Amino acid sequence: MEIEIPDNVVEAIGEQELKEILAISLYRMKRINGVTGGEIVGSSEIAFHGLLSKYGETVGYSSKDLSDDIENLKDF
Repeated sequence: MEIEIPDNVVEAIGEQELKEILAISLYRMKRINGVTGGEIVGSSEIAFHGLLSKYGETVGYSSKDLSDDIENLKDF
């Protein structure tokens, strides 16, 4: 899929920052997760989580996420 954005907008903001804005916006709307956010901006999930702070966003990490992580660690 391609999205057309006027050249003057891309020049003013920059292609990478536009990707970041899109990914952060979708993440805030709970339409994507951190893995997909990282894919959009061309980084890992961990790097994407670090990027969230640049835009004043925090990582959504629920108590269920914590219990899932604990269960997953028991398998190691």
